Amino acid sequence: MRVKCGVLLLLPLLLGLRDPFQAPESRCPAATLRQWRYVGVVLGRVPVAIVRDERSRWLRLRHGDTLAQGGRVAALDEKELVIDMPGTCEPSQWRWQRQGTKQDENRDRGITAGGQPGAGRGASTGEPGGG
Repeated sequence: MRVKCGVLLLLPLLLGLRDPFQAPESRCPAATLRQWRYVGVVLGRVPVAIVRDERSRWLRLRHGDTLAQGGRVAALDEKELVIDMPGTCEPSQWRWQRQGTKQDENRDRGITAGGQPGAGRGASTGEPGGG
């Protein structure tokens, strides 16, 4: 009798049943994707989106890449990243606008010869860029 009771208590564990008091595990990663940040793009023959994920890791994504969460990169450009989610996930498509400041954009554009800091200053002034 004692053995039968022990087997009955262990049966849910042996069968792999989930805890009925826990929320069911979602196959759609909405909670993690909400934390992603689209911070930049490297434009070239194959554009690469730079994303910061929920664990603060840097990801490099290309068009057509499949994510570990099951989504697929549908589109990316300098302003937006779009990921299609499989099956019954809601929403079926995630979109991020690139996050950055105007200051960051101006810094990354480069400096023309006429706008170079220190250009035209004499060497005798002792200022940076003077020679």
